[in-house]
Amino acid sequence: MAKKSISYLRLFLTGIVWIPLFSSLFIRFYQKFFRFDCLSSLDWKIRLDAFMSGKWVITTSYDWGFLIGLILFIPILLLGLICFYKVKWKNFFRKKKIIVLPKQNNPLNQPKKAFEPAKMRVQTSAILTVSTTPQNTQPQSSGSQPIPSIPQVGNPQPVTSQYEDEADVQQMLALTSGISADFFPHVSIDGAYASFALSTEHQAAVVKIINQPDSLWAVDTEIEIEQSDWFDQTSSMTTPAKDILAIIKNLRENEPESNAIPVILLMSGKLLNVEETLDYFEKNNVLLLRLENVENEEIPLFSDFTKEFFEQPTQEDMAQ
Repeated sequence: MAKKSISYLRLFLTGIVWIPLFSSLFIRFYQKFFRFDCLSSLDWKIRLDAFMSGKWVITTSYDWGFLIGLILFIPILLLGLICFYKVKWKNFFRKKKIIVLPKQNNPLNQPKKAFEPAKMRVQTSAILTVSTTPQNTQPQSSGSQPIPSIPQVGNPQPVTSQYEDEADVQQMLALTSGISADFFPHVSIDGAYASFALSTEHQAAVVKIINQPDSLWAVDTEIEIEQSDWFDQTSSMTTPAKDILAIIKNLRENEPESNAIPVILLMSGKLLNVEETLDYFEKNNVLLLRLENVENEEIPLFSDFTKEFFEQPTQEDMAQ
C-alpha cells in the first residue's frame, strides 16, 4: 500500500498554530504549579546551582513531577504536532446543509410531523415496477431477501433495453448499495419517466438525474415548476421536474397514505442561480440534491438526504 506523502506546507501551518499554543500552556502550567518561569534565565540558573550544590535533592513527588515534565516537553510537543497534522479541520468548519423535506398533500388536511411517514406497501405500489428488460419485473434490492414480483398498473411506456441515462443509473445503483431501500431503475408510468426510485415499506424517493459535465445551468423560476426549463451555455433541458411530479401524483393516488418525495439530482455541472432555485424548489415541494463532486456547496448532498430519510426510524419501527 502506497504511503501518503507529507504536505510540508500543511505541516508548517500546523506547527505555527500548535507550537506556540502548547508552549504557552506549558509555561503557564509551570508558573502556576511550580512557580517556575521557563523563559527566565534567572530561574534556570537558580535551579541548576541548587541541584549542583546539593541544596535541591529530587526526593518528593513534587520534585519528580517538575523534572519529568521538563523531560517530556519535547516528546509531547512533537506528538501533539503529529496529531494536529492528521486532523481534517475542514470537517469541523464545513457548514451543515439543512435538508427540508417537501410537504406532502394530506387528503385529511392533517399536518404530519417530520420523519413520521405513513406506511407505503411496496408489494402493492405498482408505480415502482419498470425494469430494464421485459423479463425482469423486480426491483434491485440491497437486502438479502428476494422481493416478490409487483403487478403493473396504469399504462407504462414499452420497456426498452437502452436508456440515455443508463450509465448514470448504474452509477447510482452502486452508490446506494449500502442504503436499506430497494432500487428501482427506469421508472416509467403513463408517459412520465424517472431515472430511478428508492423505496422502503414506509417511504420512497423518485429521482430525476441531471448529468452534463461542465454545464453552467440557470433555472427558470418565474413560472410553474412543471413548466420550468433549465438552460446552459449551448442547450436547454425541458421541464426536468414535470415527469417526477407526475409519478409522485400517481403514487399518491394509488397509495394515499404513502410518503413519496420528488428529487432532482445534480451529478455534475454547476448551478448559477442556486439560492433562487433552492428557494423555488422548496416552495414547490421538490428536493434539489447533488453529489459531492458538484461545486454548489449550498445544495444539500444526496448522501445526507438518504441517511436522514431512509435511516430515520418510523413510529412503527419504534413501536416494534
